[in-house]
Amino acid sequence: MNVEAFLKDVLTPVLDHPDDLRIEVQGDGKKRDVLIHADAQDRGRIIGKNGRMISSLRTLLKAAGEKSGLIVNLELYEEEDPRGRRESH
Repeated sequence: MNVEAFLKDVLTPVLDHPDDLRIEVQGDGKKRDVLIHADAQDRGRIIGKNGRMISSLRTLLKAAGEKSGLIVNLELYEEEDPRGRRESH
């Protein structure tokens, strides 16, 4: 299961800054943590209205993971701004 390729294929067309998209997969054994790193302006697009986009991505990855015998957790990584505060979206 190539999570990185799937997420890049799905997310790249909807982002304003697709070059800043980075997918990080961590974990071993049956558990995988997938972190999406994106430009601050694109995070709202990834979350979607009422969280529908991120929720749908989580559902798809969970189903694909179960089919491959994996437990997949998807998170959108929020970096802190230079002043040390978290950006809120």
